[in-house]
Amino acid sequence: MKVLFAFNQDLNPYVNVVMNGLAQAGCPVESGTDKFWNAALFDHDIVHIQWPETLFDWRVPTPIELLFLGQRLKDIKRRAKLVYTRHNEVSHHANAANAAVLGELYGLVESECDVMIHLAEASRSACLQKPGLRDKVHVVIPIPAYDELYAPYAGLDQAQARHRLGIPLNRKIILAFGNFRHDREQTLVANAFLALNNRRVHLLAPKWHKSRDYAFDPRHPMLFLRSLRKAAWGWSHRMDLGAKKSVSDEEVALYFAAADVVFIQRVDDLNSGNIPMAFLFKKVAVGPDSGNIGELLVSTGNPVFKSQDPAAPGRALKQALELSNGDQGVKNYNFAMEHWTSRQIGAAHAALYQTLARSA
Repeated sequence: MKVLFAFNQDLNPYVNVVMNGLAQAGCPVESGTDKFWNAALFDHDIVHIQWPETLFDWRVPTPIELLFLGQRLKDIKRRAKLVYTRHNEVSHHANAANAAVLGELYGLVESECDVMIHLAEASRSACLQKPGLRDKVHVVIPIPAYDELYAPYAGLDQAQARHRLGIPLNRKIILAFGNFRHDREQTLVANAFLALNNRRVHLLAPKWHKSRDYAFDPRHPMLFLRSLRKAAWGWSHRMDLGAKKSVSDEEVALYFAAADVVFIQRVDDLNSGNIPMAFLFKKVAVGPDSGNIGELLVSTGNPVFKSQDPAAPGRALKQALELSNGDQGVKNYNFAMEHWTSRQIGAAHAALYQTLARSA
């Protein structure tokens, strides 16, 4: 059985973690888009697509390229099973100019796949209500807890992490990790944090600002002044609002180890890898009660909020801080180690591929 991940390198560690788990399960896989597109290089029984944009190396395809993709998917299905992991409902990169093309790209991959992997039950249930998708094979395989990726930092304690990051040792720390994709996410986090009105709580958001819009460079005086005002506003409200473009694995571990609560700001997203990360580092997580995010938080006893209610995020964040004084973080870790280890997720993928190969 030969498996191909139609995927090139990316900053998101999800694919590499799954591939390592598959290798440990005795199912090594190949990766790369060249083997997907080039019929002379293609010799596989299973083709697994993650984000549809990766077939074009995150570039928005042209209408002609979508036609070629439709034909290529049909050619592949004559000799292999096509698996698709549903990370998003719609592309994170969609805007007014490209939404139609990216919607067509997603629809094409969804309609042609034989099997759809969902990261939680909420996604599977939603697709079973769609006439064009209900006849697919639907399987739930969660996001891995990244336990092996961050194993070198397992002994990192909170005080040590805070000291290295230069943040207060005697404060409650709320972490909002990852890019802020639009103003609504920033408004959500800022309003929830300010609603606490608690001087003993500190917000840490290392990717709050886009790096191109935030720099202390005297050669660009207007940008310098705007950045200075932004920094002053953050500091005055106990917010450490960074503009990091990329973060190393060690830095990621430091941020999560330093926190008491992880705030999931993805109000429009189906999934968030910050949930298993929070659980791995024994933190309480709080986020919107929607999609897979809400399902996972509710089922594990972590607070959720309705994003349509302006006061709800602040109430949920206060509850999360209270839970962080108890054993909810340890419960989260135990749950992740029971259900979401990298080895378990790799083995689940391998078992699915074997079943598909036998049915071919």
